[in-house]
Amino acid sequence: MSDNLKHIVGTIEKIIFQNPDNDFAVIQIIPKDALLPVVVVGTVPNPRRGQILEVWGKWAIHKEFGKQFEVENFKISIPNEKSGLEKYLASDLVRGIGEVYASRIVEKFGENTIDIMFNHPERLLEVEGIGKKRADKIASALRSAYSQQKSLSQLAAFLMGKGFGIGMVRRIWKRYGEAAINVVKENPYIIAEEVWGIGFATADKFAQNLGIEANDPRRIAAGILHILRRASDNGHCYLPKNELVESAANLLKANEDYVRKILDEAASVEKVIPFGQDGEKIFIPKLYSAESNVAQLLMNIVALPPKTKVSNVMAASLFNEAQRSSSIEYTEQQRRAIIEAILGKVLIITGGPGTGKTTIIRAILSGAKKLHWKVELAAPTGRAAKKLEEATRHRAQTIHRLLKFNPGMGRFEYGREKPLDVDMLILDEVSMIDIELFWRVLSSLTPQMRLLLVGDADQLPSVGPGAVLRDLIASKRIPTIRLNKILRQDEHGLIVRNAHQILHGQLPIYNNHPDDDFFFLKKDDSVEAQQAILQLVCERIPKKYNLDPIKDIQVITPMHKGRCGAKELNILLRKRLNPNAQKAIKIPFAVRDKVMQITNNYDIGVFNGDIGTVISANDEKREIVVRFAECDAVYDSSILNQLQPAYAMTIHKSQGSEYPAVVMPLLTEHFIMLARNLLYTAITRAQKLLVIVGSEKALDIAIYNNKQMMRYTALAERISAS
Repeated sequence: MSDNLKHIVGTIEKIIFQNPDNDFAVIQIIPKDALLPVVVVGTVPNPRRGQILEVWGKWAIHKEFGKQFEVENFKISIPNEKSGLEKYLASDLVRGIGEVYASRIVEKFGENTIDIMFNHPERLLEVEGIGKKRADKIASALRSAYSQQKSLSQLAAFLMGKGFGIGMVRRIWKRYGEAAINVVKENPYIIAEEVWGIGFATADKFAQNLGIEANDPRRIAAGILHILRRASDNGHCYLPKNELVESAANLLKANEDYVRKILDEAASVEKVIPFGQDGEKIFIPKLYSAESNVAQLLMNIVALPPKTKVSNVMAASLFNEAQRSSSIEYTEQQRRAIIEAILGKVLIITGGPGTGKTTIIRAILSGAKKLHWKVELAAPTGRAAKKLEEATRHRAQTIHRLLKFNPGMGRFEYGREKPLDVDMLILDEVSMIDIELFWRVLSSLTPQMRLLLVGDADQLPSVGPGAVLRDLIASKRIPTIRLNKILRQDEHGLIVRNAHQILHGQLPIYNNHPDDDFFFLKKDDSVEAQQAILQLVCERIPKKYNLDPIKDIQVITPMHKGRCGAKELNILLRKRLNPNAQKAIKIPFAVRDKVMQITNNYDIGVFNGDIGTVISANDEKREIVVRFAECDAVYDSSILNQLQPAYAMTIHKSQGSEYPAVVMPLLTEHFIMLARNLLYTAITRAQKLLVIVGSEKALDIAIYNNKQMMRYTALAERISAS
């Protein structure tokens, strides 16, 4: 503990403010040998009147409330003097007592009160008005409260001197409860595996502090799992065994043969699961289950006949009626798609922008209505669902809302035990659905339901692990119709035309005419490109097109790092666009900040890639509220690091969303990420305006690099073998 920290010990007199979600509290204490109270602020779990609070920290002047003591570490203990005991027992921490009985108990037993209640609870019967039932209840409540507070204080004291912040301590406590300190001592690496936000490096440093050797099997196994989890963060479902062993050995500075031995032992207890010939594909269990279950469930649907069979004559008649009523002359590809969706069980429709995917969905909905089918429409994100609903005039929901995800329970209401009651499910933007979410969808369907999957297989795969749409098509077991003709091309402008130009390896068309929707601003230097982006987003585009620079304009960049990477652009854009940013001192976000969730959080019902806006921020409580399309979510200090600014984002993170205007840097500093499908995905995010700022050389590199970013997945293999 730092020698610069001040130290105060006193009795808690008053709880001015307490937030049970993040343990932030404002407490009035009476220090020993002092008459006047002191206000302490900070993270103090479960404070109660009468307790002895020992705090380490520093003095600060609050602009509204004056002098306060800011807590950096703390220790709580039960009081032993009479007035403190009465307040403590009367608090709601020890339920079943209240002020009257607290006064009687302390009057009877004095300073021996706690000892009597712990070791001789039967003596509580000596107190007027307390019978056996109440005595047992009081004793049990005291033991529980004391045990929890003691173990939490011990955990904080044990960990906070070893590089763990209070947010980490709190997450460990939530995961393991009173057993936490024993768990982390027994195997410190388990916290990297089971507690979000604690990485292998933190656990490894802590383990070394505890004296665990570098070649300890627990360390090697934890390193292997860390490599696999990091791979899943990059979209892989598995890693080849040799690649995994080599990466783990490099990370751990260990012998490859020894790593291979520990890997085999981990497989024997199903910490990891080998798959394929000679078990060369190594999965973490949840992704192995997701892939194998998706393959099995999907082929069950394909194999069984639908609940309601439709004749060829009826399907053709429904198509003709849809064509007449819409006054649209469908292409042969569209006709096939509409009829096969009505006749079959599972169908994939894939194609780029402007190829008529939404037109097909409208026709299918028209036919389904005539057949009295119950149809549900869903998409992975709120933006995609809203767009689908507006285009089809049929209710569309996010997948999580359709399956009724319950944040409090951390699970979906609809699933294998309670399937959806629908005749057909239409999923849009399937390219951005990861393998785990697709598993949840298929688990909610009965084998008799029809399933229509719509998406663009040429876009980047999902943010989460897997390449679902690409793998389904590659398996050659799922009927697929690929749309490749741009319809009414003149109505779509240059954005759509250039998306298809790039998809076919051709340079985009750009004239930079004021009425165009596609612009290329040549900037070879990254400093000049950065300044141009700031001017476009903050001034030029909002002024000309009357767009909100935060809500309507999105900067999308190939990389996170670099002068024109998401990290640096976020800092500069936030400074220019949100004056509230300067007011945030203790928390990294302010009201009106545009933010993105970077991991799935089932407790608050927000998921990787969700975009929201901060609608309230409390610097003192270290808490913000973020408004997402589906909900308002409260973030305390323990989960604030699950958010990052979203004024600029990587192209990967933009997957599945669309924006009125997109500004994209494209420079040779992005060389490692320049690829055709990356550029194609970025362009298709723009609805009305796209401005590329960069060099022609970088543009050439991206267009001519047609190597798709490889993901290790085995779904196509599993389906083909089914």
